Amino acid sequence: MTDSGNAGGRGDGQVTGGGERGGTVALRITVSGTHRRREDLAALCAWLENAPALTEARGWAGLEVERGDSLAQSESMSGELVQDILLIVAAEAARPLADIAWNSVTTWHRNRRRLANSEEDPRVSLVADGFEDDPALNRDTDDPPAPDDDPDPGAGEHGHGGERPEGV
Repeated sequence: MTDSGNAGGRGDGQVTGGGERGGTVALRITVSGTHRRREDLAALCAWLENAPALTEARGWAGLEVERGDSLAQSESMSGELVQDILLIVAAEAARPLADIAWNSVTTWHRNRRRLANSEEDPRVSLVADGFEDDPALNRDTDDPPAPDDDPDPGAGEHGHGGERPEGV
């Protein structure tokens, strides 16, 4: 994982072209609604880095997992920069990888909700920067699942179905 405020020209989330790798897309994952956002973000990042399906995607999708400054900064944050998780992928792999990543994210989210106290309402969103109007590349745990979605995503992933998220 790279911890960069702006991932070498890619962390800005825009599709880039040229180079040997061709164009890339940043799938931005944001955690909110908890009292331990920084710890939850680190736990979700570790969860994603160890998800078997995403590990396989490093080869065919050119996946890189990074952390970068969130687009949602405000004056009330006392100078602390909020970060998001960025999944940098080859542009042609963005749609299938968004599905795979979302399965892992929703499994982590379900587990995190079980551990939440009564004042927390954990929420995770995935947005493909530059593709905000494309529903296939934008997901939110507050949105109801589509009728054809697996009701127990990630359950078939060894080590990532129904377990307690690492670091939580």
